[in-house]
Formats: sequence, C-alpha cells, structure tokens
Amino acid sequence: MPESTVGVASHIGGDLAGAPDTSIPFRAKSQTGGGSGYDADTVLAVRYGVHGGYERAVLDLGTGEEPAGNVPKWTLMSPKGDGLLRVTLPSASATYVSDGRFGDGLLKDFHVVRAPEGGMFVDFFARKAFVYRVLQLEDPGRLVVDFKPTGGELKVPLPAEGGDTVLVEPRPRARVSDPLTVSGYSRNFEAANAIILTDPDGKILAHRTVRSNDWSNTWGYFEATLDLPSFAGRGTLKVGTQSARDGTFEGVEIPVRTPSF
Repeated sequence: MPESTVGVASHIGGDLAGAPDTSIPFRAKSQTGGGSGYDADTVLAVRYGVHGGYERAVLDLGTGEEPAGNVPKWTLMSPKGDGLLRVTLPSASATYVSDGRFGDGLLKDFHVVRAPEGGMFVDFFARKAFVYRVLQLEDPGRLVVDFKPTGGELKVPLPAEGGDTVLVEPRPRARVSDPLTVSGYSRNFEAANAIILTDPDGKILAHRTVRSNDWSNTWGYFEATLDLPSFAGRGTLKVGTQSARDGTFEGVEIPVRTPSF
C-alpha cells in the first residue's frame, strides 16, 4: 500500500525511490538521533502506509514552502513499554499539518507540537508494544519511521486525549505526590489550560491556569507544577478549558491516586 497523506494535502511525491537498505533491523532503543544541519525548517506533510508486517510514517521536510534537500538534525525518544514515540526537529519553526489519525492497526494518531526549547516535535501514539527503525532519505528530505508490533501489551497507558488537549504526564491511574508536575499540549482558545485536581468527594484540591506556547498554528506545549495538600485515596485530574458555548468542561479527565492508596 503506498503512503497516504494524513491531515494535509501533500505536494511531494509519494514513493520512496532511492530509499536506503530496508534490511536495517527493527529495535527498541529508547533514544537515537541523526541528520545534519539546520536548513530544513518546515514539516510539509505526514504520510502513512501499511506494509508487510509493519506500518510506516513519513515526515516530508521543507525549507520554507519547498522540499528540503536533506534531513536536518533530529532526535528520537521511545520510552520502554510506552506507546509514545517522539521525533524532535530542533530546526523546525513551521508546519503545514498539526495532527491526524491513522487506521485501526498499530498506529493510532500523531500530533505536531511546538517544543518548549525551540523547534518542534512529532508524537506518534501506538496501541500495542512495538520496535522501530529509522530511514533518512534525500532529494527531497524525508524522515521515515517504521513501526513493527511485537505482540505484547503496553506497560503504561497512552497519554490521555480529549477535546483539544493531550495530557502526557501524569498518565491515567498514575500515583501522584507533592509536588505534581503536569505536562502535555493543547490547542485551547488563547492557549489557556485549566488544571484541576479534586478529591474523591469532588472537592477541589488544586487549581491552576497555565498557557501553552502555541494554539493558532499547531499544538502548543504546556507544563506546570502544583503543590498538593494532603489527601488519601483516589482523585481526579482535569486538564482543558471551558466551552465557549455553554461553559461545560472540554478536555481530559483521568483518575489518579496517592502513593499510600
């Protein structure tokens, strides 16, 4: 199956002519990197295809509106037992695609996020445990990530998604303690994100509003640290915003618990 564009109309050819040797082994390394230079500054498209025994995501990279000649510096993070794989592009400042959903197989969806240190990162979410390999293609510059399922289950839940919010940390059913660090990304109006922790009776234990670093162009990163009062048992963490229509909450709501529970 050829790669199909996810989330944006691509103006780059869909084949992988000139691809390096695909006998490169799949692996489960937690961190890796590659590329050279900082000329490519745009994510032009994200494409997806299903091949024999694996699924492929292709990042089409550009210099402004034109395809880049090569792949810029990049890093990759894939925590063991996690369904998250993150590709960071320090030179990227613009994107033509912000997110998209894949099929019903291994890969679930992706988000293009403005990184807090500058540049952008692309998060891919997988439903099952996987190994991966990375291919770098030139003329035009493309970064290819192949995902192969291992047959195992994830050891931690995926980041929670709801409305225009993705909560990366903490994960659902996580044990939380004081201080609590909350991080993720969103496209909420005017980049405002409300973080609310309630106890088992619904009493608000902590409430803070934090802004993300983008919302109009792509997903913006946010992070906040909350000082927690003492409480025992289960709680609920809500991250999102109020609907402009009727004031109802829109976002992520996950159960959390204290270490003693």
